[in-house]
Amino acid sequence: MNKKITGKGMRTKDKLIETTARIIREEGFKEATVRTIAERSHVNIASICYYFGSKEELLGKAIDYLMANLENIVSYLDDEKYAPRERLTRYIRAYFRLAQKHPALFRSIAYSSGDAAQNTYFIYLTLLHDQCWEKVIHNVSEITGLKRRKDLELKSMQIFSAIEFPIILQSNQPDSFVRDYLYPACIDRYIDLLLGPDNSAEKRSADPVSE
Repeated sequence: MNKKITGKGMRTKDKLIETTARIIREEGFKEATVRTIAERSHVNIASICYYFGSKEELLGKAIDYLMANLENIVSYLDDEKYAPRERLTRYIRAYFRLAQKHPALFRSIAYSSGDAAQNTYFIYLTLLHDQCWEKVIHNVSEITGLKRRKDLELKSMQIFSAIEFPIILQSNQPDSFVRDYLYPACIDRYIDLLLGPDNSAEKRSADPVSE
């Protein structure tokens, strides 16, 4: 669409995007209906079509808006200030914090259907594969000393599974036993047990120093 949009129009667009993102984040995709978005943005329903062309386009913009938080988390995985183990530890901690802040996203992952499923998995798979999968594999290799690609992928899948299980269980059943383990000190211990010993550090200390 090549519409000339006034300053007021841009503010309306931004408001629609922010409102849609908030609904998705707090209540899930199923609740992000055209009527609900318009009502909470205090605009006419026709504004959505006028500014975005379709609900799907608006959802896409809202997803982009939400992705900023996810991208900040991914940045831990290649932060050169930290050793590989600390990078992965910080990433996992931040992932848990994101899930606690936006549980509706993870409820949608577990129980979405139809269009909601496609949109939810767009967020999840973009984060997992396009942005962080290779970075996680790289850090896992540094931490464990594993070299075979299959082994690295299997270990990375184990890590992601271990992260997702408590998050999805807690998001869908807030009174589950997991709630007793989602405080920072326990999460840190959970990460230590999950990642195991740092074989790369042991290997470096055992290697002869080159002259």
